[in-house]
Amino acid sequence: LEAPSLIDTLGIGVHVSGLDAGQLLNRGWAVHTKRTLATEDVWASIAAGGVRLCYGAGFAWLAAEASLAPLQGKSNAELLDAAECREAAGLMRDVAAAAAAVELPDLDSWTVSRFDPVHAWPCDPALYVGALIAARLPRTVPVHYGQSVRWVTRSGRVRGRCYDKAAEQGEPVDLPLRLERQIRRREVVRIDGQVIGRSTAEVLSDRLCYEVLRGTVSELGLDKPIPSVLQTRGRLVDALGVRAGRNSWAMLRDLLDNGGVWPSDVRAWTRRRCERQWRRAGVLVVSPVGELPALELPEPSGG
Repeated sequence: LEAPSLIDTLGIGVHVSGLDAGQLLNRGWAVHTKRTLATEDVWASIAAGGVRLCYGAGFAWLAAEASLAPLQGKSNAELLDAAECREAAGLMRDVAAAAAAVELPDLDSWTVSRFDPVHAWPCDPALYVGALIAARLPRTVPVHYGQSVRWVTRSGRVRGRCYDKAAEQGEPVDLPLRLERQIRRREVVRIDGQVIGRSTAEVLSDRLCYEVLRGTVSELGLDKPIPSVLQTRGRLVDALGVRAGRNSWAMLRDLLDNGGVWPSDVRAWTRRRCERQWRRAGVLVVSPVGELPALELPEPSGG
């Protein structure tokens, strides 16, 4: 296994004094005003060198967001190591400084607003995506589409994705099965009970991103062998009793046969009851083609 990729997409920001929206307009930035009943604020934005830049004049805050692999001259299907991710983040800072024509603080002074830890495996994506029937991340619902599943919050924010990278790219790739965790500014993430910080020094750490990915793989039940349909029947019967276990297994089969989408005649309370039963029995993933091996996540070189 290759070392885990650190980050796919990164968003960073920093306080900048003395930057004028009019000067940005003259440099090709799009400038607009957001008005409410109580406030009025000026915003400027531009895409430059593969980096999306935004400046909020009211906050004197400059934000940058980019997919890191293309900044390194690589395909989006390739994995980056820790050094490459940090180098790409430095390029984001340099692009922002050139686009705004202003001196900017060192990278370690920037705050991370978004980071997407990611890893990929040389497995058949259809087998694993198809097994993610009952799996979900906390406070999300799974949305299945094509060769992909994403976990979405009630507000519509995507917390993670598992998908076929070859299908997305439209061409074969070496590591087609891709798992991506998407962390935004307002989400609180804990590792071993401790809230993780949002400085670039902390986030651009192979150990932190490994722990985030390890937790995601575990929450989805992919860190253990994925049981077959018949094996899940035994687990449900053992956990719930014969009658309730068989009924719950029948509902799981309906969901599996329908591609992860609940049949329209199944009521919401029935869905919630079944999902609670599956979690109680430890049935998070189920393979329709026989037992699948667990997905291994290699530890970073630091151990």
